[in-house]
Amino acid sequence: MKTNSTINKFNITSLIVKIIYFFVFIVISGTVFSQSTNCNAKLEVTNNKFSKKAGQSGTSFRLRLTNTGFETSKFDLKLVNVNSVTKGKLIPKNNSINISGDFYNVSLKKMESAKSNSVKSNSVNKNKILDEKGIEILLKGKQSLDFIVKMKTPLGAKIGSKNKSEVQVTSDKCKNNIISVLLETQIINGE
Repeated sequence: MKTNSTINKFNITSLIVKIIYFFVFIVISGTVFSQSTNCNAKLEVTNNKFSKKAGQSGTSFRLRLTNTGFETSKFDLKLVNVNSVTKGKLIPKNNSINISGDFYNVSLKKMESAKSNSVKSNSVNKNKILDEKGIEILLKGKQSLDFIVKMKTPLGAKIGSKNKSEVQVTSDKCKNNIISVLLETQIINGE
């Protein structure tokens, strides 16, 4: 027959084990939740104008980046020519054009580039990224930033040519999580 002292020790030990499991569960789930909320960002084109016509002076798109996490994060923004797809259809080679663009703040001051490089097309994947420019932005938790992407019409661009460029955003918290928007520019005559 068990004594009251043995039963009490068993109950206390069982209670301590349950408390330890509970705290371990809270720490693990809190870490997972923290990582997932810090990976999140939202990138949107204001007024839903994903497609614009560009004359000799080019065109611009206004975007908003929001850090939906709770901690301050560094975001890398890149502008990439991706001329292989337009609204689910292939662009004929003679109708696609690579154009360059830059990031500006809403006061139309060019945002300083933290990094800039070019990736050349290779024979294995001819629709690979042709040109990319990047900048770094620091946003506090729940903070948003409006910015402008100015697309430049190249000299001698064929009227009716189209460009598909992608604004890609990655966070220092989650390098493998890329959010992006596709911007389409069509070259027209005049302004």
